[in-house]
Amino acid sequence: MYVIYGINTIQTLLNYNYKYFNNVLISKKNNERIRVIINKLNFFKIQISFVNEKLINKIVGNVVHQGILAYINKNKYVNRLFLTNLINTKNKLLLILILDNVTDPHNLGSCLRSAYSANVDLVIIPKYNSAKLNSTVYKVSSGAANIIPILKISNLNSIIKILKNKGIKIIGTDDKSKNILYKSNLNKSLALVIGSENHGIRSSIYYDCDEIINIPASNSMTSINLSVATGIILFEVVRQRNLF
Repeated sequence: MYVIYGINTIQTLLNYNYKYFNNVLISKKNNERIRVIINKLNFFKIQISFVNEKLINKIVGNVVHQGILAYINKNKYVNRLFLTNLINTKNKLLLILILDNVTDPHNLGSCLRSAYSANVDLVIIPKYNSAKLNSTVYKVSSGAANIIPILKISNLNSIIKILKNKGIKIIGTDDKSKNILYKSNLNKSLALVIGSENHGIRSSIYYDCDEIINIPASNSMTSINLSVATGIILFEVVRQRNLF
């Protein structure tokens, strides 16, 4: 089981699928937003334990838990069959996010939150050298980490080749590229590759990309946090596709 905490995180997942929940610990039952959650938990007959806040502090440490914590079932990664079925879907523009060596859980959580908001079909992460799905990821993602399909794979290069063979455009990012994001045609099935904060996309993956783009900056501070860059690019895709 995993531990998640925070009002938004728990409410988002509860609205999505109550069956993830095993037990919820609450120390601030007079909070109006928590009372809404309590009513839902009671409706779904999920166990609630009203506890002293010190117990929650002991479990999750020095974090902003807002007086609520939940034990949930472990998220199940999707398998290769999910990917096969997805890329064989007809009459659908796909949007896939590939996170290459994103090892900071805050960045991973932020990327997953943006991916969920932008209707990303699948997030792909490497089996090694990637942040694990933990309480921090769940908190930062506001529950999206347990909702959006995630595929963990040992060889990203092989997956990228499969995507390319299916006509899915592979777009990488590099702040040194002369190809500006807003001039790129994103209104097609594509996979966006985001590299690590310090090293970017690995060279073996970089040269497999069909296009490398950058986000233009108005001053010399050109390096944008990877999770921020992910959100900017994903919502440019949304804008070009007129999804909202």
